[in-house]
Amino acid sequence: MATIPEQYESQRVGVQGYRVLNLDLDGVCADYKGAIRDYLQRQGIDVPERALQTAHYNLIREDGWPFDTLDDYIETHKAAEREHLYATMQPLPGVAQALQRLAGEHVYIRIVTHRLFVSGQHQMVVSDTAQWLDSNHIPYMSLCFTGLKDSMQATIHIDDSPANIETLREAGQHVVVFDQPYNSAYDGPRINSWSDVNVNKLLTLFEHWPE
Repeated sequence: MATIPEQYESQRVGVQGYRVLNLDLDGVCADYKGAIRDYLQRQGIDVPERALQTAHYNLIREDGWPFDTLDDYIETHKAAEREHLYATMQPLPGVAQALQRLAGEHVYIRIVTHRLFVSGQHQMVVSDTAQWLDSNHIPYMSLCFTGLKDSMQATIHIDDSPANIETLREAGQHVVVFDQPYNSAYDGPRINSWSDVNVNKLLTLFEHWPE
């Protein structure tokens, strides 16, 4: 049985409580950009497939996306939410199987997402998120909605957002970068899919984080 490292004594959860994973959803487990593109296509607004590979996390003024201002984007996002964006988006390939395997290895999975960034539809967002997790057989032990991810300590965080990667690392947290075009400038560790190879990599990182 593995010994809980001293720095993670406060994260006891069951027998091997130091394996606490704070897991982002959009761009890591769920295809947010693909879902927004599908919504726009249903409104008769063409978004080319190349637009999914954006060089920036923010979609405003990105080539192929019809957002010139933050208000343009927020209006579209809220309309997509009303059509249950968060209940219907596609999971990334292999994510359910990978997370089920991690859960089977006594990893405490905590979903941490910043989906409540616009007001007025929080009840729907929370309900649709929980529905999506259950419908796609995603195992998790807790579900947290916050933009202050550095306030939620974990053994490992997995995130794709450049801002979150920077903030968490500045707070001394261990971050695995989920590979996206807009975060290629950040050092690893990183994973680029939910393959068995990457699950093995994560399990190794729980035991031995590289210096």
